[in-house]
Amino acid sequence: MSVHPSGKLALTVGHDQCLALVNLVRGRRSFYCKLGKEASHVHFIESGEKFSMVVDDKVSIHESEDAKLIVELDNTKKVLCAASGANGMLFTGGEDRNITAWETASGKSAYTIGNAHAARVKGIVVLSKSSADSGAEDPDLVASASSDGVIRVWDVRMAVEGKPLSEVHTKSRLTCLAGSSIRSLKRPRIEALNTNGNLDTTVES
Repeated sequence: MSVHPSGKLALTVGHDQCLALVNLVRGRRSFYCKLGKEASHVHFIESGEKFSMVVDDKVSIHESEDAKLIVELDNTKKVLCAASGANGMLFTGGEDRNITAWETASGKSAYTIGNAHAARVKGIVVLSKSSADSGAEDPDLVASASSDGVIRVWDVRMAVEGKPLSEVHTKSRLTCLAGSSIRSLKRPRIEALNTNGNLDTTVES
């Protein structure tokens, strides 16, 4: 399931091998079509004018208005996750253990992080927001999760080097990944007098 940036529509795929567009305002389905194969993933791209859909090792890019096929991306192995980035970029991962960045306009691969994980890539999240405090833009960060429980964060500017910025071993079998680019904020200082009459100052995080 993928919710349109407007919050009024949602695309869904399921075991019935169908693609459906749901009107979230009226609470009913407004579009429905048989795919012939079961899609495992659907996702609105950027502004929502296009969407991507994954069927086994194929990733297709469609117009949101009428589901018209724009381009199809070929992978060597099954795709298990996808996430859209800035400037029409689409990131995919799966059984090849790589993270591939695709140009959705041309359908060509921009670059690949080879052997990004030691196991299947089960989740990808693109984190790219600017800091309201400094006014400077953060580099595009991509987080990925694999079935062996490892989560890694990549700076796409250094992606070809194949070295993550950071990683954590969750010791769990991961099946998906979600994230937010919102920075964690510290709560205001709390000042109070202690039992001795002195001032205590703490910061809650």
